[in-house]
Amino acid sequence: MILRLGQVELFVTNLDKSKEFYVDVLGFTEVERTETNLYLRAADEFDKYSLILTEKETAALGSFSLRVSSPEYLEVLQKKHEEMGIETQYLPKGTHPGQGPVLRVAEPNGHPVEFYHSMEQIEVGGLDGGVDALPMRKSHLQNGIPPICIDHMNLRVKDVDKALEYWQAIGFSISEYVQDGEETFAAWTRAKTSTHDVALVKQEEAALHHFAYIVDGVAGVIRTADLLADAGYRDNIDYGPGRHGATNAFFLYITDPDGHRLEIYSGDYNRDTDLPPIGWTKEQYDKKGRLWWGPSVPDSFFKTTPVNKEWLKTPVQN
Repeated sequence: MILRLGQVELFVTNLDKSKEFYVDVLGFTEVERTETNLYLRAADEFDKYSLILTEKETAALGSFSLRVSSPEYLEVLQKKHEEMGIETQYLPKGTHPGQGPVLRVAEPNGHPVEFYHSMEQIEVGGLDGGVDALPMRKSHLQNGIPPICIDHMNLRVKDVDKALEYWQAIGFSISEYVQDGEETFAAWTRAKTSTHDVALVKQEEAALHHFAYIVDGVAGVIRTADLLADAGYRDNIDYGPGRHGATNAFFLYITDPDGHRLEIYSGDYNRDTDLPPIGWTKEQYDKKGRLWWGPSVPDSFFKTTPVNKEWLKTPVQN
């Protein structure tokens, strides 16, 4: 089975500027750096990293990755995709440090997805055995907010109902949705019990709207706004803080130096995945679903990030 969202890869145009924003200001932990890649981890994560910044000429969503329950389940997913007529690419070893085998697909809207099971973990043991410290017990070394863990992606798709056929076929459930007449305008889908791993919203062209990291409560959201303004990034505060009606989360949307939107996120609910979804009408969603309270939605909020269109054509070197 699919367990959760595990990683996001962003194409950025200047790795040094991105490092300043994500590491020096927000407080992500730098795990490893190469000539073209920066690997970052949030404070409570056991995985070696969850955010990959890859330097390219053009900013885009490189890919996002979902962790599955076993190596064998990659074979199950590959067969499911073949039955749906979706091209796949199986890599015996991932293209990034610490990754095991990876199944690559371009889901029906063209979004680049990886499925993986094995990822190098943060060491918690001491030299004499036993436990030295859990990953989150390094607060004396942390700066910034810091982000706690990766949470979800929000994707733009041309046809939400068709997109849902795919995500439900690979085991996702729907927590909430927005109905606009005969068609679905938006849906929050998940593998875990929180409100979503992958959100789907109608737009003519496939794109990334935002990715999200959880912080430590409402205070962590507010602290993010203070940090950005204090560090000279006031204009990178895109929307919020505020409270969503749908998902109930407290939010702040910010943009990095390349315009990628990151949601700083706290306080959504957990609900069993077998329960029926909560439905909003489009009128209800526009009135109080997107925003329960907070500032008006700015025009900038509807800008999106393009996706990597060469996903399955990119040469792979192991």
